[in-house]
Parts: sequence; C-alpha cells; structure tokens
Amino acid sequence: MTIRVKVDPSNPGQFFACCGLLELADRLWEGAEGWYVSRESMFCLVGRKPTMLSALISNLQQVGLTGELSPALQKEREELEERRRQLKKVAKQLEPEMEDRRKELGTLLRSGAISIGQPFNLRLDWWQSDSEQIPKTWAGSQQVLRIANSALNATQQAFATESPFDYACVMHPGSDESEGAEPEKGKVEPFYFDARRGTTAMPLDIGFSPDSLKLVSLAYPAVEFLSLVGLQRFRPMPTAVRQTYDYQVWTRPLAASIAPIAVCGLLADVHGQTFRFENAFRTDQKKHKAFKAATPVFRRNNGQSARAI
Repeated sequence: MTIRVKVDPSNPGQFFACCGLLELADRLWEGAEGWYVSRESMFCLVGRKPTMLSALISNLQQVGLTGELSPALQKEREELEERRRQLKKVAKQLEPEMEDRRKELGTLLRSGAISIGQPFNLRLDWWQSDSEQIPKTWAGSQQVLRIANSALNATQQAFATESPFDYACVMHPGSDESEGAEPEKGKVEPFYFDARRGTTAMPLDIGFSPDSLKLVSLAYPAVEFLSLVGLQRFRPMPTAVRQTYDYQVWTRPLAASIAPIAVCGLLADVHGQTFRFENAFRTDQKKHKAFKAATPVFRRNNGQSARAI
C-alpha cells in the first residue's frame, strides 16, 4: 500500500514535514521508504505494515511528548518562581545558588530535549546548538515543548482532511498532565517553519511587524510539528550566504537512514530539484526568524549554482 500526501516542495516547511513523516513511519512501520513525485506534487510512503497516516498520528498522540522536566523538577521550579515573586514584593532577591537553579530549570523547560516514547523511541534536540548551520527560528524565551504539544494536538485534525499540510487553524495550548486540568487559554505561536506563515509575518515590505500587533493567527500545525521531527535527522545544506540553505528533492524510494544524504545533494545516483531558502528575521529586534519560500537552483556545467529567475 502506497500512502500519498499532497506537498509543495518549494515550501521548506512542507518539505521537512515529509521528512518527519518518513522518520516516524520508519519507526512505526519498519522498513518504510519515501520519495517525491514531482509531476504530481506528491510525497509517497511505503512500508512493511503501512495503514493510514491518520493512524500514525493517532498513535503518536497517544504516546505523547515529554520534556526534560520531571514532575519533581517542575514542582521545584514552581516553588522557586513563587519564592522569587514573594521576595520581589519586598525588594529582595533569591540567594545566588537558588537563582542559578531557577535559571537552570527554566532553560530546561524552554529549550530542553523532547522525547517520544515507544514504539517511536525518538529524541528531538537539534535546536540546542547555537551554530548558524542549524536553521532554528525561535528565541530562547519560547517553550519548545509547549509549541510542539499544541501543534501535535491539531495535527490529528489536519490528517482527517484530504490535504493535511493545507489545514490551518489557531493553535491553542493544551492542559497540563494533571488529571482534570482545564486547558490553558489563549493561543500558541508556531515555530514558523511553514513559508506561508513566515511570509505574512515579515516586516520587510510593509514597514512593521504583524507579529507585534498579533494580526497573524492561523498556523499549519501538521507542517510545524512534523518539520520539528524531520529536522532532527534531515538537515538542509548551508550555503555561502548567511542564514541561507539548500535542500534537494529525491524522486526514488529511499529509507530514512539514506534520504538525509540525498537532501544535502550528496547522493550521486539520486536526481531531483534543488531548492534554496532563507531563514529570515521576522521581527525588528532580530531575535525571531521564519522560513521563507524556496526558489529552484540550477547547476551550471562548472558545478556552481545559479538561482532560477
């Protein structure tokens, strides 16, 4: 059985979301392979025991995501935050050791690794490097686990539609792990992997940032969550231009262990279109970024690249 998903490979978020699908399918359905059918704008998956992608996502949601803060560490952090608030009311501060501990736990909460349990058995931590070769889009103050959980919750709804990567909604935070807890209020900003979201958030052409005015609300949860998964193993190739990357589409069945080499254009016998995109700043403070739409890159005879006009 071949599973097919409509995809725009010039949208880097959708491309890496397909990589994430292949990663998860390989872990759930051993021996999965994926490839692009460019003329039909489709990504295809086959495996030994494939069923439906909605079943894969349902299984994933049942397993859930866990961060690096255990319940005990979460309680410790909350107690330190409360003590800090109380001391601040009387113009005092936490003792240096306690303040260092509070900051340490806060860092784990915001940017700590995310684990997906059995049968996926996957650890996500690619964003923890400060290297510009890593296409991270968010600032240190954002909680990766919170965004990922919100995107995953809505991803199941996306895969109930015919075109899951085109499903858009306002992402809302879920409840905590306590029994009977009420869902949090408000909305959750995405990672800005999907180029459609990123383009509308750019202040470059309109003179201000819509983010600051909260004019942008709809996100593409399936793209956001699956890109986070895909980028763990599938990385774009950095170019000579800062914050600009290439990735190559592959058009024959490849396993999750081999396809990342093709993505970087390093697999000699695999041919496919190369795309180039920018991880551009989307706020005037230059802290937050977003994937912009990619453009095709053509190779000259001398091996150098030339962007399509």
